[in-house]
Amino acid sequence: MFNTVTNQQAKATADHLQAALQPNKQGFVPDYNIPLLATGGGNSQPETLSALGPLADLIGTWASARFAGFNVMPLPQETAPEGVILFNFPYYEVITFSATQGKVVNRGGDYQQNSYTIFYEQRVFFADGYKKDQLVHAENGTWLNLATTNQGSGKYNRPPYIPAPSGGANVPIQNPEHAIVKQVSIPHGNSILALGNHHFVDGRPEIPIANTLPQPETKAGTAIAGLYGENSPSNPNINPNIVLEQQLLVNQAYNPITKTDILTVNSDNDGLVSSIPFCKNHVDVPNFSTTYWIERLSSGALQLQYTQNISLQFNNTKNSKLLFPHITANTLFKVG
Repeated sequence: MFNTVTNQQAKATADHLQAALQPNKQGFVPDYNIPLLATGGGNSQPETLSALGPLADLIGTWASARFAGFNVMPLPQETAPEGVILFNFPYYEVITFSATQGKVVNRGGDYQQNSYTIFYEQRVFFADGYKKDQLVHAENGTWLNLATTNQGSGKYNRPPYIPAPSGGANVPIQNPEHAIVKQVSIPHGNSILALGNHHFVDGRPEIPIANTLPQPETKAGTAIAGLYGENSPSNPNINPNIVLEQQLLVNQAYNPITKTDILTVNSDNDGLVSSIPFCKNHVDVPNFSTTYWIERLSSGALQLQYTQNISLQFNNTKNSKLLFPHITANTLFKVG
């Protein structure tokens, strides 16, 4: 019987291989119009949409006002007196989030982890200056909401469920500090994996004061700090998050925030930043972190604020011992 089953499996494999080698003879053309993403960026499966949790409110297209965002970007330049120049500028952007048609499953053997996924595409433009309205940055990636659950049997993952590691019906609870994931693909040659959590607060969030000055504080760092201007939270070269606080003051006066969902991820939280050799040798990225504030306004509309910090290390320069925060912050509104 064993040999019979084996021979049947071998014949089936050979038939499949032969068909694969002659696809035109079979008259088969894949339906490449089947969408990966749900129509309109949403998801028609209520169970999946609900399982996206805090990510569900992101689905759609968001845009910022022309001068809503601010970018602090230190760059290495050996001919500059301090070996560094600053490329700081206001920007606007468009981000589109789309949910996949279902969940992604990570099977562990005795239980599994479901990954409820939204894809995003981001485009950033200069707000003014010599390159006004030109694209300055683009990236894509995913946000994941993770949850552990029972694993089914067989290759199609159907009931009956496999007994959990405890021997009962309960599986290990998803670590909340690893429940939210951001994956980023940046065309500079960087890939980022950052993990974190989410929580809700009533009303408006508390926006932290950012610090873009190079760390640690050294004689070289102090000299470079002069490029940033006055060391004050009201200076966007020091604290780009001031643009977020300014928007919150407008909200407070005209359209208060009633509830905020906060997503925070960091590559140091069991994540990783991987870069191509040129970047590692010149401008390495030791760390990535970002916080998203999804804010519901009293009018019922949604507002998205974020701050993002990409730490830069200028290797093979006289400033290689310093970390330079590359911080961006912006406010966006859902437009579609």
